[in-house]
Formats: sequence, C-alpha cells, structure tokens
Amino acid sequence: MQASSFELDGSFGRNQVAAGGALIDRIRDALSSLTTSLPPKDEFLRIVAEAYDKYVAPIDIPGVPNLVEPWVDSALKAIVLQQVSRIYDNFAAN
Repeated sequence: MQASSFELDGSFGRNQVAAGGALIDRIRDALSSLTTSLPPKDEFLRIVAEAYDKYVAPIDIPGVPNLVEPWVDSALKAIVLQQVSRIYDNFAAN
C-alpha cells in the first residue's frame, strides 16, 4: 500500500479539515476492503503521514495566517494520525 492509494478527489472544497476527514474515510475504506492481513501499524501510520503531507497539508487554510499555519497543520495531522491509529486498532481487533 502506498500513499498514492489515498489520493483525494477535491470534493472537500479545498477545506483542509474536510480533506483530513476525507483522508480518514479513504483509510477506513481501504482497511475494510483488505483481503490480506494488515500491514504493521508503524508502517501503515508512516504511509498515512506521507499521504497527509502530500494531499492535505498543501491546502491553504482560509483565515489562518501563514505564520501560524504550520502549527495548525501539525495539529490536524496529529488528529488524523490519532484517528487512523484507532481505526487500525479496531480492524486489528476483529
């Protein structure tokens, strides 16, 4: 599985928070459609982090000054990775 597996289609209207949610949805769908065993969690989270950096982080957050935006990006990425980790754990437990 590669970060390109999670490419977003833009239906989130250039909203970074919505894009993060769309990425989480794509990940949930990818995990539920796996017919093989899950990849190791650390590898999977690395792939998700790469996908976030490639598809979500470049989106400008309207109303957030560029000086502050890196901190907001970091916080949103942490939230996405936390949620993906929980989703992974849920699938791994079943």
